[in-house]
Amino acid sequence: MLQDKRGSCSKRKGIVSKITDESIAVNIINMSACSACHANGMCQAFERQEKTVYVANTGQQVHDGESVNVVMQTGMGLKAAFFAYFLPVFIVVAVLLILTELGIKEYLTGVISVCFLAVYYCILRLFREKLKNQIHFYIEKI
Repeated sequence: MLQDKRGSCSKRKGIVSKITDESIAVNIINMSACSACHANGMCQAFERQEKTVYVANTGQQVHDGESVNVVMQTGMGLKAAFFAYFLPVFIVVAVLLILTELGIKEYLTGVISVCFLAVYYCILRLFREKLKNQIHFYIEKI
């Protein structure tokens, strides 16, 4: 964790891949935690995930191919994790428990729970622009 003017932050190193008037695309490579393992050369290709983060272009002086740090406040990451993981699990468990108590058959309970989950993610998708405005990334030159 790092402390700066925006509070507690998390940083990831990335490479600028595309710059437009509205946003800057930064490719971040997530590696598994086994970089110190003696066999990391054999499995590292399978454990590597590349993600693209879009940062608002506020006139930063960066260029394609430049290494930068992508900074996000820790609270924003927790908010994103809450909406993406914790709340859906809570919804599924609550629906399962309620339907089980109502005496509905198990297979139907499972199907209905998955349907509630699908509806939740559709609603989340409808509000993605509002959520996107609340979760901000910043670019910091290395």
